[in-house]
Amino acid sequence: MSGDENGPTTRGQHQHEADAPASQPDPLVGGDSIADRALHWLYLDGDRRVLSGLLLAGVFAACLLLIAADLITPAAAGDVTAIAAALIGGMLPFITVVLAINQLILSEEFGTTGAFFERLEATREYRRSIESHTGYRPSPVEPSEFLRVLIESKRRTALGLRNVCRDATPELRDAVDDYVSLTAPRDEDAIETLEGATFGTFDVIAVIVHYNDPWQLQEVRKLREHHSHDLSEAAENQLDRLEELLGDIHVARQYFKTVHMQQELADLSKILLYVGFPTLLGGSFVIVGYGNLLALEFHPWVYVAVVSVTITALFSPFAVLLAYVLRIATIARRTAADFGPFVLQQQLPREDLETSDIDQ
Repeated sequence: MSGDENGPTTRGQHQHEADAPASQPDPLVGGDSIADRALHWLYLDGDRRVLSGLLLAGVFAACLLLIAADLITPAAAGDVTAIAAALIGGMLPFITVVLAINQLILSEEFGTTGAFFERLEATREYRRSIESHTGYRPSPVEPSEFLRVLIESKRRTALGLRNVCRDATPELRDAVDDYVSLTAPRDEDAIETLEGATFGTFDVIAVIVHYNDPWQLQEVRKLREHHSHDLSEAAENQLDRLEELLGDIHVARQYFKTVHMQQELADLSKILLYVGFPTLLGGSFVIVGYGNLLALEFHPWVYVAVVSVTITALFSPFAVLLAYVLRIATIARRTAADFGPFVLQQQLPREDLETSDIDQ
C-alpha cells in the first residue's frame, strides 16, 4: 500500500495483506489450534474463578501424588504443621497486597471539587466531540454501545472514502480498497461482538484489547502522505474524519480499559480477603490441633484428606492472585504502547521506507 510509482501495485498489495495479521496486538488472534485457544482462554477469556479452581485442583492432585510417593507423611504431625506454618507465613504479605491494591484504586477516587469539576467538563467536551464526529445525539452512556457507535461510524467513514475514490488514480483506488477490505471485516466483528454486550463481561474488553487503532491510524497517515497529490477535497475530508474517529476510539479504549482494570483489582482485593481469612483461621487450627487429631487414630485416608485439603486451602490466595494478575498484566502488556501512531515494533511488522528523500 505504499503507492510506489516504480513498482506494480500487486506486489505491494500482497505484501500488505501478508503483513496485516501480524499488526494485531494479540498474536493469538485468529489462532485455530487447540493450543492457541487454550492459551487465549488462560490469559484473557477464561473466568478467573474457574481458573483459580483448576489451579487448586492441580494442587490437590499434586498433594495426593506426593503423599502416595511418601514425600509427605500425614502420620508425622511435625511435618504437616511445618508445611502449614510455612504457607501461613507466606500468606501474611497478602495483607500488604490488599492494602496496596485498595490504595491504588482509591487514589483515583479522591480529589477536590475543582478536580472533579475539571473531569466533568472534560467528559462533556469529549461527548460533544463524539456527537460532532458521529452525528449520534446524545451519545450512548453504556460503554459497549458507546464503543459500538464509534466503530460503526469509523466503518461507514472508511466505506465513504472508498466511494469518493472510485474515480481516483488506480494507485490510490487500490490502496484505499486494500485498507477498507482489511479493516472493514474487523470492524464488523467488533460491532457484532459489542451488540448487546454488557460492560464487565470480557466481550467488551476483548474488543478493547484486540482493536488496533494505532496501526489503522498509521495506515491512514500513509494514505495521505503517499497519495497527497491524488486526493480530492472529498477524500481529504474523509481522511480527516477517519483520523478524528480513530483518535476518539483510542481515548474510549484506554478509558474503558482503565475502568475494567480498576474493577478487576477491586474484585481481586475482595476475593483475597474472603479467601484469606478463613484459610488463615483453618491453617491455624491445623497447626494447633493436628497432633491431637492423630491421637484419635482415624482411618489413614482421613488424614490424607485433611492434609491435602489443608495444603490446597492454604494455596488458594496464591491461586486467586495468579489468575487475576495474569490477565491484568496481559492486558497492560498488550496495550502498553498504544498511544496514537506509536505502536510496539512487533505490532507493526514493517515500516514503509520509500520516502520522498530516498526516492530522489
